[in-house]
Amino acid sequence: MIAKSTYSKDDLIACGNGELFGPGNAQLPTDNMLMIDRIAHISSDGNDYGQNEKIA
Repeated sequence: MIAKSTYSKDDLIACGNGELFGPGNAQLPTDNMLMIDRIAHISSDGNDYGQNEKIA
């Protein structure tokens, strides 16, 4: 899998179905339980507080 910095709603649904990161890896909720419709930016580089940065 190639890490991306943005994910569309289709990507998030694929994650909920176990198709994005492969079997046995993290999955998001699906359907009405999915509380976001996209991830505009995600980075493991961190922010000013030394934490990963996520913008949904």
